[in-house]
Formats: sequence, C-alpha cells, structure tokens
Amino acid sequence: MPLRSDAHYRGLVEARLREAGICEPPVPVEDFVRRVGVPVMSVTFPAWFTGAIVVEDGMPVILVNSTASGIARRDGIAHLISHVLARIDDPSTPYPRDTEPEHRIAGMMAEELVMPEYLVRAQAAKWFNDYRYLGRLFGVSEADMMARMRALGLLKSRGVLWDY
Repeated sequence: MPLRSDAHYRGLVEARLREAGICEPPVPVEDFVRRVGVPVMSVTFPAWFTGAIVVEDGMPVILVNSTASGIARRDGIAHLISHVLARIDDPSTPYPRDTEPEHRIAGMMAEELVMPEYLVRAQAAKWFNDYRYLGRLFGVSEADMMARMRALGLLKSRGVLWDY
C-alpha cells in the first residue's frame, strides 16, 4: 500500500461529495453510498455490532445493524464506505481487518464525509462559528463539531469561551 497523506484521503471524500452535488448539510450518507454504487442492507446484529462489509461476487456490500440508532447507523455506514473508497483509490488496500492503519484512515475519511471541510467552513461563516447550531445542522454532537472546527482553525482556545 503506497504512503498517502491524510489530505489525500480527505480530498478523495471531498471530490466524491462535490461530484454528488452535496452543497448543504447534513450529508445524506446512505444516498451518497448508493450513488457510489455500494448496496446497503439492514441486518439484525447484536446491539454491540454496528456493521460490516461483505464481498459478494467481487463487489462490496455494506451490512448495517437495523437495531442501531440513526446516528450510529450513519456513522457506521460512513466508516464502512470510507474503507471502500480507500480500496477504489488503491486496489492493494485491504478491506478492513483489525489493523490500526486502515481504521484510522477510514475514521478520518468518515469524519470528512459527515462534516466535510468545505461545508463546515461555509456554514461556520454563515452562522458565526456557532458550534452548537452547526452540530445540530450536521447531525453530530457539539463536542464533535467543536473538535472539527478547532482542527480546521475556526475556533481557538483562548481562556474565555463566549456563550452566545
């Protein structure tokens, strides 16, 4: 597997989102996955199990726990499609196993899928960096949105956090 930067993988997701015409949050993850051409099947799994990728006739199929909450389903699907997108980019990339590098990359790509930088920046400018509102708008927790905005340099830690 060739070495690629985090920016490369985030760029893969952004290019697919823009190609799909997604310009407003929240990102419709299941619609996006269908557009990529990967079927999503709801299956009843134990409560602790979110989803899996199975390969049927050489093609990936995403299985997602039908009993999981909507947010857990979306996050699981985002993570799993990220594994598929990484494999499409480089066919030598293995489908997920219990190895750290592949899951770290898929986690980063899933974050980009749910909270794409170009949408977060645009919405933050519209809504005065209100991470609470943006969290609801994107369908993520306030803490996740705050972490994403800090990573993008939109919020700074300066001792006083104004609550407006």
